[in-house]
Amino acid sequence: MPDIIKIVVDTAGQKGHGSFHYLEQGKSITIGRHTGMNHAVLAIFNQLVSKQHCRIYRVYNEIYVEDLGSKNGTELNGQRLIPHQRTLWTYEDSLTLVNGLVELQLEISSDMEETREYLISELLEHEVRLNDHLQSVLVGTDNITLSKKEYQLFKLLHSRLDHFVTKEEIMQHVWPERCMENTELVGIDEVNSLIYRTNKKLGRHFVIKSVYKKGVFMKREMM
Repeated sequence: MPDIIKIVVDTAGQKGHGSFHYLEQGKSITIGRHTGMNHAVLAIFNQLVSKQHCRIYRVYNEIYVEDLGSKNGTELNGQRLIPHQRTLWTYEDSLTLVNGLVELQLEISSDMEETREYLISELLEHEVRLNDHLQSVLVGTDNITLSKKEYQLFKLLHSRLDHFVTKEEIMQHVWPERCMENTELVGIDEVNSLIYRTNKKLGRHFVIKSVYKKGVFMKREMM
């Protein structure tokens, strides 16, 4: 059977929490900065990464990378790629973006366990539905109703699932009306209280965790 090929994003300070994508034969994936708009892109949360930074192609079991004219470049083994020119990428090569700030790792396996992981992750992705009008989250058959601020927090963390979000980002996203001049500032206790209430309502489906001096991240609980 064909090898299972997995592209993993390793961003600085977030090892083990990177996004990933399984690349099928004859398919390609675009790597770019997260904008919250394009779900076809393997998103990277780094402002130095271009919206359409590079593209990775699979031709049978060979992988090629093409820089899409990014502002800060794509490097293979430390050498900046020529834009719009496909270059072979093997699992022994080091592929980085923006002078090494972001690394893309290539994992190849024939293990059936990897196939099982792929199917489960796809299933989980499709069974979580957000309803902006009702401010609710449907997980399978469980409906979780949230307050306006709790729902805004959940949407932010869900869009950055398994990635760190600083409490300053939470303040700006959840309380934009209070992040302007001459307004009452959002206190850290207020943020922590919101996180606690939201975490409690999410129950067995998601968990929000704090990491000292980094922020918080939300991950899906496996049942």
